[in-house]
Amino acid sequence: MGQRVEELLAQARKVAPLTARQAEDALLLAKAQGCRVFDADNVAYLDLVGAAGSTLLGYGNQYLLDAVRRASSTGLASGFHATAELELVELLGDQLPSLSPWVITASEGEAWELALRWCRRITNRQRIVVFDGNRRGGVEAFHVTPAGPLGISQPLVAGLPPELARLVRVVPWGDVEALTAILGEVGVDTAAVVLDPIAGQFGVIRPDGEFLRAVAAGAHAVGAYLVLDETLTGFRLARGGAAEAFGIVPDLAVFGGALGGGVARLGAVAWTRNLDATPGDDMPGAPSPIAVLAAAATLSVLRNESVHQRLEERGAQLQTGIEALAERFSRPLRCNRVGSIFACAFARQPVTDGNSFARADQESWGRFSRACREAGVLLPGHSPATSFISHAHGVKDIEQALTGMETSLRKIQKEEEL
Repeated sequence: MGQRVEELLAQARKVAPLTARQAEDALLLAKAQGCRVFDADNVAYLDLVGAAGSTLLGYGNQYLLDAVRRASSTGLASGFHATAELELVELLGDQLPSLSPWVITASEGEAWELALRWCRRITNRQRIVVFDGNRRGGVEAFHVTPAGPLGISQPLVAGLPPELARLVRVVPWGDVEALTAILGEVGVDTAAVVLDPIAGQFGVIRPDGEFLRAVAAGAHAVGAYLVLDETLTGFRLARGGAAEAFGIVPDLAVFGGALGGGVARLGAVAWTRNLDATPGDDMPGAPSPIAVLAAAATLSVLRNESVHQRLEERGAQLQTGIEALAERFSRPLRCNRVGSIFACAFARQPVTDGNSFARADQESWGRFSRACREAGVLLPGHSPATSFISHAHGVKDIEQALTGMETSLRKIQKEEEL
């Protein structure tokens, strides 16, 4: 790290310890452009972290910057619903015609609160069923871990009320038999089954079609709603998100991440048209006009079908390159990928569930990610963790990433030979 970065981190450790901890794991940014981020010493890194997936179009995209300028010039303040929301909902309807109505929220957290509250109110039930691979995000109820038979859960973090954890049952990822057993026990009191289609808590796992069908059938058999988590996959995997990519037909879907274009936080909830749903009177506050206009700009760009084709091509280029490096250096470096979302790990066996995720070699990954950072490539500090390619990544950028990884593996090899 450079001198200025060290100074800022020292200051953060005293007055903003959480910021310091996260900056040490990722990076304390000063600016960003395209697919690169820059620290306070103006050192550039090719970014594969992707701001938790929100920078689908890359940093400083001209369409997004124009939207932000337009929002700032109108003098609109948060707290009022803007006419731009109608434009955004119209664009969302074009992208996802099977979903309506829409509620745009100021954050993913508010979107989740609204969705889960609606499921509980309509069913008059309390329990939620999730999978151990579900992305937790900012949802307090999802920060639980299995603590007994049939997915009985306990708080994962201090301060979470045990009674809240007891309302959530956790199913092992991909285990249809366990899902059937849990729904058989608590199905009559289950309001929703929540599905993160790529098991983001385990990095990325491509879902099995039979498993997805079993989840939908199981939820509907007990009268619960199937809630699809599109906060990572929405607009990234395809114009229609994971629903389109994997053929999932949810009752509700929750969006965030790439929707705000990386400019501002934004969330959304949508219901399938067949439900003819009424969201209710417990509406969240109005979203930021800047976020709404940024989202509209993002969706306008995604009208071009070449965007997702480019993302798939760059993702395939990166995955093929990583697998070739693993073979060349005789390392158990694995890469799971779905579209522009990928996750790498040093693991003897493929990462396909919670057990294989737990066996990933964190020590080797730590050495590798630190070496990659020294080589100018930014990867997550732990693995497997979701990583992202943006539309701003070109062929040469992926080649640079692979060159940095090759340099890092060669460095580790030499260190081991000493």
